[in-house]
Amino acid sequence: MKKYLFLLSVISLFFLGCKKEKFYLSWIEHNSPTELTLNAVHFTDDSTGHIVGGNVWNDDIYLKTTDGGTTWFEDTLNGKEIYHMQFNSDNNGFAVAWGGDFYFKENPQSYWEYHNLGFPFEAFRGVSFWEKESGIIVTGGAFRSGKIIYVNDNFEASIIDSFSQELSAVFHSEKDIVHAVGYGIVLRSTDGGNTWKKKDIIGDFFRAIHFPTSEVGYAVGHSGSIIKTTDAGENWNFIRNGDAISTSNKSFRSVFFVDEDHGYVVGHDGLFWRTKNGGDDWETMPDLPEVDLHDIFIRNGRGFIVGKKGKIFSFDL
Repeated sequence: MKKYLFLLSVISLFFLGCKKEKFYLSWIEHNSPTELTLNAVHFTDDSTGHIVGGNVWNDDIYLKTTDGGTTWFEDTLNGKEIYHMQFNSDNNGFAVAWGGDFYFKENPQSYWEYHNLGFPFEAFRGVSFWEKESGIIVTGGAFRSGKIIYVNDNFEASIIDSFSQELSAVFHSEKDIVHAVGYGIVLRSTDGGNTWKKKDIIGDFFRAIHFPTSEVGYAVGHSGSIIKTTDAGENWNFIRNGDAISTSNKSFRSVFFVDEDHGYVVGHDGLFWRTKNGGDDWETMPDLPEVDLHDIFIRNGRGFIVGKKGKIFSFDL
C-alpha cells in the first residue's frame, strides 16, 4: 500500500509539474482574401506588412497591407508555393519557393523580381541575407537531402555543402555568423556561410530559429523541443526536450523573441505559448482556433500570426 501511495504521489506531482499556466491577449482574426496556406509574415514598418504561402505545385500567394493589417491585398508571383520570406535590416526582401524559384524586393514598395536559380527539383525551405550582395538558402524534402546554397548579387547560385538531412531554416545572427537547422541537425558558420560545422545536439526535426540578440538564440522542433544558445550558437542546450518521456507531445512551427527573455512559439492546432524568462517557464493561450499556425512576427508591441486555411491573426502585447 505504501508503494502504491508513493507511486500515486509521484504521478500526481508529474502531472502538476507538466501543467502550464494560461495567459490571455486581445487578438483579432482578420479577413483574408485566400484559403491557401500562409507560411511567413513580416512587417517592414508599423503599417506595411507582407505574407507569403501557397499550395505546393500549383499556387503561390503574396498578401500585402498598408494599413497595419486591417485590409490585405492579394497578388500572385509564379505559381509555386512560397515557403519562406525574409526582409533584412535594409528592408530588402527575399522569398523562396519550390523548384529553385527566388524573389527579390528592393524595398517594401517595389515589385518582386522573379529569378529561377536553376534547381528544378529542390524545395527552397529558408532564406537569409545580411546584405543584398550575398545570402544563404537551405533546401530539403522528405526528411533528407539538405543543401546549403550561396547566392551572390547577380542572383547566381552555387551549392556550398550537402547533408543527408532536410534543412528547414537559416538565420544570420551577425554578418559572418549564420545558423541553420533541420531534421536532427543544427549547423553554424562563422565565415558568412562558406563553411559549416555540425553542433552536438540532435533529437528533433527543428523547424524554425530566431536570434533576438547576436548571442542569444532559440530553435523549436516538430516533436516539441525548444533549444537555446547564449554564446552565439557555439553551444546549444535543451530547455524543453520533446523526446523526453516526461514531456507532453507538442508540435512547434515558429518562434519569435522580442528580446532575450520575452518570446512566443506557435504550432499545430492553434498552439500559442509565451515565456517571460528566457524559456525557463512557459504559459499557454487557450482560445485561438484549432488551425495549424506556421509563422509569428512581432513589431513595436503588435504581433501577427499566419497559418493554414489563409488564417491571419493579430494581437497586442
